[in-house]
Amino acid sequence: MELPIFNDNLKSSASWTEALATEQKLWNQSAASAERARQHQLEHLLRRADDQLNQDRLLAAFGKISSWAAESYAHFSKDRLLELHATLTGAEALLRQNEPSPLNALHDPTPAVLLPKMLDLAFDWFSTDSFAELHAVEQAAVVYLRLLDLHPFPTLTEPTAMLAASFYTQRAGLPPLVILSDDITQARFNQALEAAFRMLTQPLVELFAEMLRKAMER
Repeated sequence: MELPIFNDNLKSSASWTEALATEQKLWNQSAASAERARQHQLEHLLRRADDQLNQDRLLAAFGKISSWAAESYAHFSKDRLLELHATLTGAEALLRQNEPSPLNALHDPTPAVLLPKMLDLAFDWFSTDSFAELHAVEQAAVVYLRLLDLHPFPTLTEPTAMLAASFYTQRAGLPPLVILSDDITQARFNQALEAAFRMLTQPLVELFAEMLRKAMER
């Protein structure tokens, strides 16, 4: 079964995979360094939070992802996605019933009537052998993009998707995934998203890898 927003254009590049692996090897030698990187990412996440996000609920959601990723048989499921969203909103997680505004000119959100089935299919895809063969950063990018593409919730879909993507990086022993909030990085992030919706996913993957590497360097 083919993964959505994933085909031959998403292939590991030796440049970013080797640089990330080198940094991770150094970083993993120190538990203190790992905890500092996690705290840095949490601080950046809190700074990026908009008015819709309650910081206590964001902290709780961040903790859930880290806890799930540390399990001996770590997995992320539709039920956990709903639990994550409920934690962020402080209310029962309900799939949207109307049609949202597109995130950009290339975004065509899934019709609400198709959401339950499409979300089930997405998590079926995330459990395939072809998905398991991807680098953890590529897994994070695929999950993030697919959730944005589906836009399953009426509110807070983007932070829910980013935290869900972080599950895959943390499961692989990397830091949580957070995009830095400076103007230059945000502009690059927006450009990478637009490219991803044109089925050019590599810029987003490489940006994710860069954010993780910077977190470990700090």
